[in-house]
Amino acid sequence: MYELIGLSVVLIAWAAVSGRAAQFSITVPIALMLAGHLLAGGSAPLVSLDTSSTALQHPLQATLALILFADGTGITLGRLRRAGHLPLRLLLVAFPLTVLLGYAVGALLFPAASGWVIALVAAAVAATDASLAEAAVHDERIPHDVRLAVKVESGCNDGLAAPLVLFFLSGALAAGHDEGTAPLLSHTLRELAIALVVGVAVGVGAGHLLRWARKRAWSTVTAERLAYLAVGVLAFEAVHALHGNGIVAGFVAGLAVRAVDRDLPAVRLQTVHDVVTLLSAGVWFVFGSLVWRSLSALDWRVVGYALLSLTVVRMLPVAASLVGSHRPRREVLLLGWLGPCGLPSVIFTLLAVEQLRGPAATLTAVLITATVLLSVLAHGLSAAPIAQRWELGPVRSAGPPGPAARP
Repeated sequence: MYELIGLSVVLIAWAAVSGRAAQFSITVPIALMLAGHLLAGGSAPLVSLDTSSTALQHPLQATLALILFADGTGITLGRLRRAGHLPLRLLLVAFPLTVLLGYAVGALLFPAASGWVIALVAAAVAATDASLAEAAVHDERIPHDVRLAVKVESGCNDGLAAPLVLFFLSGALAAGHDEGTAPLLSHTLRELAIALVVGVAVGVGAGHLLRWARKRAWSTVTAERLAYLAVGVLAFEAVHALHGNGIVAGFVAGLAVRAVDRDLPAVRLQTVHDVVTLLSAGVWFVFGSLVWRSLSALDWRVVGYALLSLTVVRMLPVAASLVGSHRPRREVLLLGWLGPCGLPSVIFTLLAVEQLRGPAATLTAVLITATVLLSVLAHGLSAAPIAQRWELGPVRSAGPPGPAARP
C-alpha cells in the first residue's frame, strides 16, 4: 500500500515540474530513480519494497511483455521502408556483434565468472531504450532516417534480446545442477516455441477481428483501446498458462497484430502506451531503490565494463554494420552513441537476480545496474546538447530523401 502511495506522490510531483526539469535535461528515469532511492533505498527507507519476493516475477514479466507488445505494434513495413537499410544493418549485423563483443569484454575482465552469466549480461545490456535519449530522437535537426532507424532498432532489439537473455539464464541456472544443461535448455526452447505459436495465433486472430469490426463501424475507439491492451495481456497470460514464455509471446503478438492490420490507427493503441508508461515508471522507482545496494560490489572492472558497453562495445559493431553505406562520420558516431541501456535491461536484471544465487546474482546485478545507471545519466543529459549542436556541422536534410521529404 505505502509503495503505491509513494509512487503516486512522486508522479504527481513530477508532472508539476516536468517542463522545468526538461530544460535541464532531467528525464523521467533520472527523476524516478532518485525518488526510489530517497524514499525506498538506504538502511532506513520511508517506503518498504520487497524486491526479493517471487511474487514480483509475474508483474515484471507482464510489464516487459506489454512493452514488447507495444514495440511490436509500432513496426510497420512503411516505417521500415522510410528508414531504408539502416534498421536492418543495426539489427542483423550490429546487434549480434554487440552481444559477442560484450561477451568477449566481460570474459576478459571477469575470467573466473560463468560464461553463461557473462553472456546473459552481454545480451541484457545490448537491448536499447531510445526513450532515454528522447530529446535527440525527436529533434528534427537530426536527419529523419537516423532518428527513425534508432526508433525502429529500439523497438525491435529488446525483442531479440529477450529470448537470448532467457536462454543464457537457463544455462546459468543449469550449470549448478548435476543433470547438466541439456534438460533446462531444451525446456527453454519449448517455452519459446509455445510463445511463437500462441503469440501468432492471438495476434492474428484478434488483429483480424478488430480490423474487421472497425471497417464496418461496429466498434468504438474507446473499446478498441481497451481491446488492444487486452490482446497483449491475453498473449502473455495464455502462454504463461501453457508453460511457455509470455515475454516473447507479447512481442510476437504485437508483430502479428501489425502484420494483419497495417493501417491500424495510432489512437487505438493509446491505452497500451499509457499503461506501459505507468508500469515503466514503477519499474524505474523500484530500480532506484536497489541501485546503491547493487553497487556495493563496485570496482574498477565493473566501471570499465559499463564504460566499454556504452562506447566501444556498441560503437564498433554499429560502425562495422554501416561499412559501405557512405554515411557521414558524425552520423555513424551518433548512431553508435544512441544505443541507451534502459528499461528492458532493468527488467532483465530483476528477473535474473531473483533466480540466480551467490556470486552469479551479485555479478549480474552490479554489471547491469552500473551500465544502466551510467546510460541513464550520460544519454539523458547529452541528448539535448547533441541535438542543439547538430546544426553546427555539415548540413544534410532532416527529412527522408525524395519527394516524401517533410519540411
